[in-house]
Amino acid sequence: MKNLSLPFFSIVIPVYNKELHIARALNSVMSQTFQDFEVIVVCDPSTDNSNAEVEKFQDPRIKVFYRNEPGPGGYAARNLGIEKAQGEWIAFLDADDEWLPTHLEKMHVLSQKFPDVMMLGAGWESKSVQKSSIDKYSRQHPNADCHLVTLLEYLQKGLHGSRPIHTSVACVKRSSPMMNELFIIHPEVKRGGDLFAWLKMLCFHKQMAWSNHVGALYYTDALNMVTKSAPSTAYLMSEEVFKSLASMLSTDEKLWLQKYFNRWLRNDWKSNIHRGCQNFNLAAKLYWRGDFLYALVLYITTVWPQNLRKLFGFSGRKY
Repeated sequence: MKNLSLPFFSIVIPVYNKELHIARALNSVMSQTFQDFEVIVVCDPSTDNSNAEVEKFQDPRIKVFYRNEPGPGGYAARNLGIEKAQGEWIAFLDADDEWLPTHLEKMHVLSQKFPDVMMLGAGWESKSVQKSSIDKYSRQHPNADCHLVTLLEYLQKGLHGSRPIHTSVACVKRSSPMMNELFIIHPEVKRGGDLFAWLKMLCFHKQMAWSNHVGALYYTDALNMVTKSAPSTAYLMSEEVFKSLASMLSTDEKLWLQKYFNRWLRNDWKSNIHRGCQNFNLAAKLYWRGDFLYALVLYITTVWPQNLRKLFGFSGRKY
């Protein structure tokens, strides 16, 4: 039974140099139709006026914590937010995104419909001045009811860029054993740690629930986005990481995870080229067992001249 003195949701928002965006994010939380929550804002030492913007909000449900050094991607800040959370469910919102008004209400309904799951997802809209688009998973399931997504389904959909979860619509249950250091802290990981957190949760719990609503606006042209500047080192797709996840998997799940890692490697390798970042040796990172032909194609492209890469779509154009 739920402790009535504790909030149902704890909302974790990491903040670092988000002066122009954080008020929008917080206002979207305070305007939710479902109001049984606390807000945990974790401020890394910004060089702009982010902290002052946060302090303008005087609602007692907003708890602010300060860290002494910035952490790439806000991963350490999110881990601290999880540590301080009191709610049954922990919801995440990036400081440069915002929620639509009924998001928490619909996630609450989803949690009641599937009481045994430990992770919830929903749709989101990617938005910029030039364009906006709904995530691929939602587009593929326009008339679907709320449903469960297994680990195998998640990996198989992920091969084609279709994921049922994004950081600003992710909810995880505080009682999950995975909550201790959910977000990886490693010197080589400056991006992708949120995707790895959801993958780690699924590898352990084997399923998640998805709600058929668009819950968040993901602003792709926000300022100071890690995804625009930080390079990928491929550590999250390394053999070391694979082995740590494989211990929880069946033989079939391991094979699909290798396929998933090959696509992730490809996308990050191309993204590094696109953003002019120092790149990793793709050929040395590939998984060959169970995905030989695709790995071979990726291997060959690493030795092709740039004009052939463009012809076959490996020019660094963002995937």
